Amino acid sequence: MNTQSSPTPTNRAPQEPQSFIPGARRPDKRVRLRRRRKWPAAVAVICVAVVGIVLGVNALRARQAEAQRNEVLAPYQSVYLPNVYLDGLSLSGLTRAEAETAVMDQVSARQDGWSLALTYNGHTFTTLNYALMGMTTDAAQVRQLLDTAYSYGHTGTVDERLAALAELNENPVRLYSTQSDMTDANLNSILDQIAAYFRQSPTDAYLAGFDPEKPDPFEIVPDISGSVLDVAAAREEIMRRASAGEGGSYELTPSPIPANVTVADVRKRVSLLSSATTKIATTSPEGRNSNIAIAMEKINGKVLNGGETFSFNSVVGKRTEENGFVPAIEYVYGVEQPGIGGGVCQVSTTVYLAAVTANLDIVQRSPHSMKVSYTELGQDATVSSNRLDLSFRNNTGGTIYITAKVENQPNTKKRWQCTVNIYGPAMAETESYKLRSETDDVLLPGDPIIRKDTDGTYVEYEDEMYQFQTGREGYVITTYLDKYLNGEVVSSRKLYTDTYKATSDGYYVGVKPRDDYYY
Repeated sequence: MNTQSSPTPTNRAPQEPQSFIPGARRPDKRVRLRRRRKWPAAVAVICVAVVGIVLGVNALRARQAEAQRNEVLAPYQSVYLPNVYLDGLSLSGLTRAEAETAVMDQVSARQDGWSLALTYNGHTFTTLNYALMGMTTDAAQVRQLLDTAYSYGHTGTVDERLAALAELNENPVRLYSTQSDMTDANLNSILDQIAAYFRQSPTDAYLAGFDPEKPDPFEIVPDISGSVLDVAAAREEIMRRASAGEGGSYELTPSPIPANVTVADVRKRVSLLSSATTKIATTSPEGRNSNIAIAMEKINGKVLNGGETFSFNSVVGKRTEENGFVPAIEYVYGVEQPGIGGGVCQVSTTVYLAAVTANLDIVQRSPHSMKVSYTELGQDATVSSNRLDLSFRNNTGGTIYITAKVENQPNTKKRWQCTVNIYGPAMAETESYKLRSETDDVLLPGDPIIRKDTDGTYVEYEDEMYQFQTGREGYVITTYLDKYLNGEVVSSRKLYTDTYKATSDGYYVGVKPRDDYYY
């Protein structure tokens, strides 16, 4: 008998699955399945444990990293980070208060670190600094910048603070406070006050006196230059030095204001136009020398305004004993004879020589009748109290001054000379005038002159003779005035032609006959 179960029909309807009841027994297959489910649970537990361990390790590492980061930032907890600067000053390691003190000290040092003394001839008017120049620093702005600088590395998370620290290492932060620009407002006020010290009007030179007895006869009060401070130039230089930080001292230099009339200008009005000298012979008698001295003294110091005429006879006066003149030999119609004022013609000749070479207008001049010893032919000027005068006009356009002196000849104290100087408006720098005389003809003496000495002054008898004059040749002389420039004659002007008559020998003869027995 077959005891095996019949195969299940293939067309049996499927059975409804049985519900799982805990504790109920299942077929063997199901029992095996339940045993396999216990392994994943263990794995899950293990995984959870591993995750916990990992998380714990990570948390530990995070705490350690946090501690390390905080340790890096710890030195800067209350101070500025490295590489933070304000106005070039490093704030690294400074507290907020220390940084403000350091920066403000630097500001003060900067304000007081430049000074410029304004001086003149050892005197200091004032000393400038940046504060006076208007350069100031706003303290509120400095504090604001210090706050900004402190914020680097002190705000945000630890990572942001560390990032800020790293960034500063690569790119330092440099902050600058602003200064007010220099202004010249205060400087202008200071310079205006100093300028008043320098402001001075010039004083013109002027002729204070004329003393013909002095070697330099003119007393001239010198000109005084005025002064003014060039404020614009001084301001420009001061501002330049302030900008460049160049301190020390600045010597103010006022600009001179020249006078309208200087000493040189006055000198041009009293320049030496000419000087003439004639030598007095050593044989000249005392009376003649005395007359020369008197006439020269009367002329000395004469001042002639523009357009005025000098008259020798008017200035010297009549040659009389009442006027101090004494008898001396003089020429009268070609004959030497005693007369009051003899020798004055040497003075008139010297004055003439000075006047003509000063290029003054000669109004009247007369030659002697014969050659004189103290000047060349054609260059003399004779005068007499009643008939002949020497006169010239001041045509210079200014005032002329005349000095006339009897003085020692150079290198000797025994010989004397007459010197006349004429001063007035200067000629051209190289302009001068000289007389030049040329002989046109020579006149021979005529027959001797015989005069009877009726008074027996020189001779008594008819056979006696006394020569009262020596015959001399006569001359026809033409005189020119040459104009010189740079030592060269540029023009020549004929002045006149003089005739000096020849003189014959002259004799006095007696008028008394001799008795025969006398022989």
